[in-house]
Amino acid sequence: MDFFRWNDSYSVDVAEIDNQHKHLVGLLNGLHEVMKRGAQQSEIEALLQDLLQYTEFHFAAEEKLMAQANYADFAEHCAKHVAMKQEVMRLLGATKSGGQSVSISLMAFLKNWLSRHIQGTDKQYAPAMHLAGIV
Repeated sequence: MDFFRWNDSYSVDVAEIDNQHKHLVGLLNGLHEVMKRGAQQSEIEALLQDLLQYTEFHFAAEEKLMAQANYADFAEHCAKHVAMKQEVMRLLGATKSGGQSVSISLMAFLKNWLSRHIQGTDKQYAPAMHLAGIV
């Protein structure tokens, strides 16, 4: 069973972003599987780095579309991205020095943050993108 199961409630009705969100969910599920099987800490850290890099790519793509759509809450949304990246970096640092239990905390944080962010914050920009005709 997946750690984070994608369903249509997570769709923001922007295909490019939905595909990126699905990829993020897949990376999170892959990381969870590796942790469950007791992988070496170096493998977990490498997968966390991959997840962080893809998250940065996704945020940049999302922010580009929001800017093109002149999304009214652009700055606030970007601030949430910055806060999330800072928290992941803090938790990643703790993972490198603290071991498996910190990784479990990181997994719970990522799952909860991604779920809430998609269903709350991200769904709010879709109407502006559709209105601007960029998606």
